[in-house]
This record gives sequence, C-alpha cells and structure tokens, in this order.
Amino acid sequence: MSEPSGRRSEEGNTKPLGAGLVFAGGCPRSGLTLLRKVIARHPRVLAGPDTGAAPSIGLQWRNYAQSLGGLHEKYFDLEPDYVAETMGRFLETILRAESETRIILEKTSLNITAFDALAVILPAAKFIHVVRDGRDVAASLLERNWRDPATGQPFAHVSDRQAAIDYWSGLTATGLAAEKKLEGSGRLIRVRYEDLAGRPDSAIKTICDFLEIDWPSAAPLRPPLANEDYIGLERDSLPLMLAPMTSSRIGRHRRILTPDIIRQLEDGGRPALTALGYL
Repeated sequence: MSEPSGRRSEEGNTKPLGAGLVFAGGCPRSGLTLLRKVIARHPRVLAGPDTGAAPSIGLQWRNYAQSLGGLHEKYFDLEPDYVAETMGRFLETILRAESETRIILEKTSLNITAFDALAVILPAAKFIHVVRDGRDVAASLLERNWRDPATGQPFAHVSDRQAAIDYWSGLTATGLAAEKKLEGSGRLIRVRYEDLAGRPDSAIKTICDFLEIDWPSAAPLRPPLANEDYIGLERDSLPLMLAPMTSSRIGRHRRILTPDIIRQLEDGGRPALTALGYL
C-alpha cells in the first residue's frame, strides 16, 4: 500500500499531509487525559479533547483499501492513493482550522486502533502510544460506570475482571503492532503513564524532542486547563486533573485489589504486561 505524497498549498509548495498532526492513543484509563493536561500548557501545541474523528476515518480507509479499493481502481479508475489522500485531507480539515499553525494533538483513546491506517492517509503525522500497567488500568476500569447506550447495561470491560484485562491486553497488542510497523520511521513513540506522573520533567522532554519543539520557560506557558476545558469521559478524572501532579496512583492496584484478583489479572494479561516490562 503506497503512501500519498502530499497536497498543494496556496503558495504552490507541497506540504505533506498530516504535518503538525499528532495522534495519541491507548487503552482508556492509561493517562491520555494526563498527557493532554501536561502538553496543553505549551504555547505551540493545541491539545483538545477527544473528537473520535481519526479512528472513524482511518478505519474507513482501511476497510476500503482491503475490500473495495482494487475493484474501484479496476472498474472506475479510482486509484487507492487518491482515495487515501482525499480521506487524509478531509481529516486534516476537521482537526485544523485554516489559520491554525500550532501542532495539533488529538488523543481519542481508540486512535490506537487506526495508527497504521492514519500513517498511510497522513504520511507526515506522528503518533504517541500511551501505556500504563494493565493491573492499574483494570482496577480503574472496574470503577467506571460506562454503559452501552443500546442496552443500558454496563460494558463488560468495566464490570468483569477478565474482560477488563482482556480489553487492555487487546488494545496494548494493537499498539505494539503499530510500534513494530512504524519502527525506524521516527513517527511513533511510547509514553508511559508512570513517567508522566512520576518523572514529568523527563517525560515532557522526551515528548518535546519527538515533536521537535523546546519546552518554554515558565513565563510563556499557557495557564493550566480549567474545569470547563475537560469534557465527556475526561470528567471522570476531573479531581485529579485539577489537582497538582501526583504519582500516588502508580501501583494503585496493590492497595485496592486482593492478591487473588491481582493474580487473575497477571495471568490474563501476562504477554502484554511482560512486553511492556511490568512483569
């Protein structure tokens, strides 16, 4: 699958599609809102709430490329590269206002499911895989009251221990596959919740190096995000987001779960836990 080359700007210069777009993704409750809290203070970064646009369009592209792309090229001269570029331009238009020059960071958690497709339709975009100890993620998921709007029943991954660790494991495996696919491209980094919460200065430097920007001195920093800046599921973490940074939730599963439950989570999530160095 070849990558679209770019688009023509008003000045006549070719600008690669996705330049200045950064997609963060990972399992919910892994630290994506914390990432936004940290990086949103940078004056050169616009880090908004989740939009859901990227995985929707990226997965549509993947489905098209795997099913209809060849037929449309054969019978209608509709080349896959053209469709990819069109979808990429559409997504870029959704996420970036015409006059916006800042880096756009979009952190819908399920971006992780479409990193590979987004890398094709936006060949200059970058990606951040946010990870966290799956035992802490499962513990946090099991405290949610997220319900299927179609049935009104709680989702399995917030009501069943095995489903919670399976959910984390599956999304983590998807992220690790994207890391492997983009290895060596300089387009994807992994950021650990434990570093964001426990070693923020080091984590911020790593992220800024990846984005090719410097962390400014205190004076140019933007004000911290306020209550009204957090929307949707972000508000599940509102007290933490409005409070000073803390590392107190690292390893929280050890304080709130019984040894038997922890053992079950470790057995169910062992491959991903081991791959990320948590076991």
